[in-house]
Amino acid sequence: MGTPEEEMFDIQLESIERELDVDLGGETLEIEFAFSRTGCRGHARVSIEADSVTTTEIVPFGMSDLHLAFAALAEQTKAWRIEPIARG
Repeated sequence: MGTPEEEMFDIQLESIERELDVDLGGETLEIEFAFSRTGCRGHARVSIEADSVTTTEIVPFGMSDLHLAFAALAEQTKAWRIEPIARG
């Protein structure tokens, strides 16, 4: 069972930036995604260590990290959900 089309998000890769991480003494990749659907839009940024991935792995690892972050956010905010009341 899939998600209805109107509930699907449009997700776009917005940018990939390489940044020097002074604290860790290495470089990180900042991968930014834009997402939107009716009534909701935003940007999310995930960070990965530059030397932990190859060039072809950057986007898939970023997508995976984004999924893990949003899954944790969904779980953490589950109690916030309000069920609509059917009015007749």
